[in-house]
Amino acid sequence: ALYIVDATQQVIVTRFGEVVAVKTTSGIYAKLPFVDTVISFDRRVLRIDAPPVAMPDKEKQNLVIDSYARYRIIDPVQFRKTLQTENNATSRLGDIVTSALRAEVARRDRFEIIGAKPIPGETDEGLPLIEGTESRSALLEAVVAGVRLRINANEKTEGLTVPDLGGAVTFNIRLTQEVLDSDNADLDRNPKTGITASDINITSGPDGGKTPGIDVVVTGFDPATNSAAFAFQPDETPEVGSLFRVRYFVERDEPFGIDIVDVRIKRADFPDSVTPTIFTRMRAERNRIATKFRSEGDEEDLKIRAGANKEREIILANADREGNQIRGEGEAEAIRILAEALEQDPEFFAFRRSLEAYRKFLSQQTTVILSSEADIFKFLQGPGTGVAPAP
Repeated sequence: ALYIVDATQQVIVTRFGEVVAVKTTSGIYAKLPFVDTVISFDRRVLRIDAPPVAMPDKEKQNLVIDSYARYRIIDPVQFRKTLQTENNATSRLGDIVTSALRAEVARRDRFEIIGAKPIPGETDEGLPLIEGTESRSALLEAVVAGVRLRINANEKTEGLTVPDLGGAVTFNIRLTQEVLDSDNADLDRNPKTGITASDINITSGPDGGKTPGIDVVVTGFDPATNSAAFAFQPDETPEVGSLFRVRYFVERDEPFGIDIVDVRIKRADFPDSVTPTIFTRMRAERNRIATKFRSEGDEEDLKIRAGANKEREIILANADREGNQIRGEGEAEAIRILAEALEQDPEFFAFRRSLEAYRKFLSQQTTVILSSEADIFKFLQGPGTGVAPAP
C-alpha cells in the first residue's frame, strides 16, 4: 500500500506498536497493508496559548500576564512517546511556559516586564515621559531558555528549614548530592551549587501559613562540607523552622522531542481586584492635570484682561487728552473769530447778541418784568432805535 507525506507533515510508521520508519520529507511511500500504521505530525511551527495567570513581580505586585509560545516537533518518535498528541503538548507546554515565565517575572520590576522606563519631564498634557527599553526582549530570551531547560529536564524542589539565626542574616545548610549534581544549563549562575536566588523562595512557616515577601539569596559554597551559604535581607526576620525550597533541574530520561522557537507576552495587566484602584488613580491624575490646565488658563485670562484694561485706559486717556486739546484749540479759534467780528462791526455784534437773547427768553412761556429803559429793549422800541447813524 502507498501513502503520501505532505510537505507540511512528518510521519512515523509503526508495526504492532513498534516504530519501523520515520519520514520527514514529502513524497509517496509504501507500507504493509493492515499491519503498518501511519501516524502524522505537523512539521510547521505550532502555537501554544498559555492561560492568563497572575504573577508577582520583583516588588511583590501582581500582574496578569497572557502569553503564548511557538514550538516545532524535531523528533516525532520521542514526541509520540512522551506527549503523544498535540493537545497533550499544548497542556503540558502551557504549564512549562507559565512556570518559566513566573520565575523570570519574579526577578524583574514592572518597568522591565513592560519594556519601558520613566524619564524626567512631562508631555504637553502633563503625563510622565516613558522611554522604551530592551528589557522586554531580555525577559523573553530568558523565558525561552527556561522553557528549553524544562522540556529537557525535570524541575524539582527540596525543602530546607531556617535554623536559629541568633540575630544573624546568614546561615549554612548542607545540600543533598542530587542538588549539587543538578545542571541548570543557561539558568546556572552558580556552578558550585547549580542554584540561584530566583530558584529559592520561602513557601511556608512552621504553622503552615504563607509567609510571602521574604527573599533568600545564595552567598557562597563550601565544597568541603557541601554546604551552601544563604542570606536574608537585613530587614527580614523569618521564624526559626520556616521552610523554603530550593528549585533545581535534573536531566529527563525521556525528552519531549520538540524545540521552542520563541515565547511572547500578549498582555500584561493589573488584576481585576486592583483595577478600580488603578482607575481611581488615573482619574485623580487626569483631574490634577485638568485642574493645572484650568489654573493656567485662569492665570492667562487674568493677564489678558489686565493687559486689555490697561490698553483701554491708555487709549481713553489719550483720546481725552487729544479731545481736550482739540476743544481748547477750537474754543480759542472761536474766541479769535468773535473778537475779529466784534472789532469789524460792534453794533451788528450787539444786535446779533440781542436777537439770540430774545430767542432764548421769549421762546419760553415765562413772564419777565423788566424796565422799558433796559438796554435789552432798545432794539424793540422802534426802527433805528439804538442803531448808530451811518457815517
